[in-house]
Amino acid sequence: MKEREQGCILRLSPLGDYGLIVTWCTAGHGVLRTAARNARKPGSDFTGRLDLFHECELVFSTPARGDLATLHSAELLQPRLALRQSLLQLRLCSYMANLLLATVEPGAPGEEWHKLMAGALDYVAQNPPRAAILYHFEKRLAALHGIHTPAMPPHAALLQHFSHLPAGRAELLEAL
Repeated sequence: MKEREQGCILRLSPLGDYGLIVTWCTAGHGVLRTAARNARKPGSDFTGRLDLFHECELVFSTPARGDLATLHSAELLQPRLALRQSLLQLRLCSYMANLLLATVEPGAPGEEWHKLMAGALDYVAQNPPRAAILYHFEKRLAALHGIHTPAMPPHAALLQHFSHLPAGRAELLEAL
């Protein structure tokens, strides 16, 4: 059965010679991994639609077993082209995406995760990258997980609860 969903692309990985594994943060399915067969082939229907941080309406079918859904189509809703103006903006968005992926289980109900991620991407696309954006994202993420306390910095609470966070936080903060 085909399903329709809105989501933002958080990760792209090769799948065979021409395919892609697209990791999404969606409103209804949370973190969702899809296989886009032949997406890297010249003339593919996915050409120009599947790129980091794009917001799309996707049509997919869930697998009978496993966690890799089949992507049938993706209609581009918001490319967030402003994020490509600065390497620092891309680094900040990539870290936030990796942080979300490290702390949210695939298939967890996702409206709040999608709202957080899409809102952060939209904000960074419209504003200069700053450390305060990362701190706010970490605070909201910790609050959504129910582990935020005023006595502990949000990134410390996330680290304590999940035992590891994506690499590069210190370098990113230094650059910001």
